[in-house]
Amino acid sequence: QRVGVMGGSHGGFLAAHLVGQFPDFYFAAVMRNPVIDISTMIGSTDIPDWCHVEAGTPCDFTTAPSPEALCKLHSKSPIVHAHKITSPVLLLLGAKDLRVPPSQGLSLHRLLRARGVESEVRWYPEDCHPLKSVATAADVIIHTHLWFS
Repeated sequence: QRVGVMGGSHGGFLAAHLVGQFPDFYFAAVMRNPVIDISTMIGSTDIPDWCHVEAGTPCDFTTAPSPEALCKLHSKSPIVHAHKITSPVLLLLGAKDLRVPPSQGLSLHRLLRARGVESEVRWYPEDCHPLKSVATAADVIIHTHLWFS
């Protein structure tokens, strides 16, 4: 089969879920600034409300998330399925991303490499969440094509 999956931000979250939950279906994945672990992202993102909505936890910013809420945030994250990923994964990360900190993609990369799964990071030091500079956009297109070829 030649089915690949690609997504960015929330789409990267979905792509990571798909390759983790259906590891034999996808031959490769490309993830652009993906959300990998909501429980670790909630304290460093500019959209903490999204984290609560995605996990179905109360959105209360007057207190820190409870241990139970953090467990629920973690349980809804692709990281819980990452140990099943076998498809090669290309991660496209903007170093200045405030929405999905690049540590999200780097954590998946480290886990995959430790397990011997092919993974590559394309690091864009001057880009943020949209990866929209001309040079970055061209690099993303070229390396996405090469990854899926």
